[in-house]
Amino acid sequence: MTACMTDPFTAAAMPFSQQTEEMRTQLRTQSEAFWNFQDRLLDHVERMSHAWIERRHEGVRAAMKAAFAICNSADPAEALQEYMQWAGGSVERLTRDAVDAQAYVTGMSDLVLGATHKVMHGPSEAGRADIMTPTDGDAPTPVQTAA
Repeated sequence: MTACMTDPFTAAAMPFSQQTEEMRTQLRTQSEAFWNFQDRLLDHVERMSHAWIERRHEGVRAAMKAAFAICNSADPAEALQEYMQWAGGSVERLTRDAVDAQAYVTGMSDLVLGATHKVMHGPSEAGRADIMTPTDGDAPTPVQTAA
């Protein structure tokens, strides 16, 4: 054996060095997952915001058109028809807002779960179960019926 192999300091430093490398690897993995998550989150929010703003622009243009048509209508029935078309478009835009919001929440859940799995190297709780899967430790949820 060489003197280096029998040196107590070197023998103690080897496990420390291995632990340090493992910690750096874990930190690197967590850092990459965190910043990738941030980037994907911003993309997700940007798409949602852009669609919402476009619908608001549509609504303003439709309201201006309806206001012009109502003010220039020949009779109340024509004015009411213009108003109803605008109101129908408003309901349609609000419905698209609701559908987008639902997709947004689903997308956010997927992002968070994906980031958690990436950092945890698989399902959460050290690979025992996915956080969305009930376990024996979870309290039972009562079933609600419609009255």
